[in-house]
Amino acid sequence: MSTHDHSDHATHAHHDAESVTTPPRQLTPSENRLREIRTKAIESLLLEKELVTPDSLDAVLNAYENDLGPLNGARVVARAWVDPAYKERLLADGTAAIAELSFGGLQGEHLAVVENTPSVHNVVACVLCSCYPWPVLGLPPFWYKSPSYRSRIGGKPREVLREFGLEVDKSVEIYVWNSSAATRYMVLPERPTGTEHMNEAELAALVTRDAMIGVARVQLDTRAPNTTAERRVADMEGATALPRKSGELIFHAPWEGEAFAMAVALCEGGLYPWSDFQGHLIAVIADTDSKQLPPETQPTYYEQWLTALEALLIDKGTLSKVRIDRKAAWLARAASGSRMRSFVPGGWDMPDDEEE
Repeated sequence: MSTHDHSDHATHAHHDAESVTTPPRQLTPSENRLREIRTKAIESLLLEKELVTPDSLDAVLNAYENDLGPLNGARVVARAWVDPAYKERLLADGTAAIAELSFGGLQGEHLAVVENTPSVHNVVACVLCSCYPWPVLGLPPFWYKSPSYRSRIGGKPREVLREFGLEVDKSVEIYVWNSSAATRYMVLPERPTGTEHMNEAELAALVTRDAMIGVARVQLDTRAPNTTAERRVADMEGATALPRKSGELIFHAPWEGEAFAMAVALCEGGLYPWSDFQGHLIAVIADTDSKQLPPETQPTYYEQWLTALEALLIDKGTLSKVRIDRKAAWLARAASGSRMRSFVPGGWDMPDDEEE
C-alpha cells in the first residue's frame, strides 16, 4: 500500500484539530448588510462604466445554477461506463472528451480524468484555493475550500476519507491529485456491480459530485437528486446542512451570488484572464490562512472572493478605492432606517455633488 500526492502547489500547514465537515462561519445580519452594501457599490460603478449589465450577471448565475454542475459530470461518467471507446478518449484527453458532450469553458480548459479501480483510489484537492472543473462538477462545496481539507488530504487521506464515511482498504493505493490553474482533475468512479441492466440515463442518476471528487463511492441504492428543488435542498449548508449529493450553486446571501457573477462576467467580457482573478483569490486566502484566525473571526469564502475582486479592479485601474468607499457610504446613508433590498439592478446613482 502507498499514498501518492500529485501536487502543483506548495503544501500548507496542517490544521488537524479542525474537522473537514465543519460548516462555514455564518455572517451576522449586520456583517451581511455591510458586505451587501460593498458589493452593491462595486456593481453600480461597473454598471455605470457598462462593463457589466444586469442581463450578463443574470446569465452567469443562470448558467452555473442550471446549465452546469455535477449532472454534467454524471453524464460524462455514465457515457464512459457504457462506451469503452469514449472512456479511452476521456482518460487520454478529458477536455476534448467532455467537449464531445458539449461541456467546457471557464475552469474546464485543462481537464484530466483519473480512473478508480479495485487496486487504486483517486481523490482530488486544491491546496491553495479551489481550482475545480466547474463545467462538469459545478462550484466546489464548502469543505473542498476549507483549510482543513486542503491541508490534510495529502498527508492523511485515509483519515480524511474516513470522516466522509469512506473506508479504503489498506491494500488499495490512494492517489491524491492536486488541481491547479494548469490542470484540473475529475475522478472516474468505479461502476457498481448490479448495474449491468441499466441504461446511460439511469447510470447518470447514480453518480454524485462527491464520487467524482473521490470522497465517496457510487452506490447502487443511492440516487442523486434529479430536480432543481431537490438539489437546492441537498446543498443547504451551515446548521441546516444535509448529506450533500450535488454541487449546484448555493449562496447564503444575495451579495455572494452577485460577487461571483461579477468576477465571472468581467472575465468573460475580456477585462482580465481568469488567472488574474484566481491569483488575487489565492493571495487573499493565503493571507487569511497565515493569520490563523479563530473560527468566529475568519472571513468566509465569499468575503475573500469579494476582497479579491475589489483588489483586482483597483490594481487594474478599473475602479478606485475612493470611489468604491464613497459609493458604499452613499448607499449606506440611502438605506439607513430601512431594510436593504435584495439585488435590484439600477437606481443607485449618487447625486453629482457626491461623486467626487
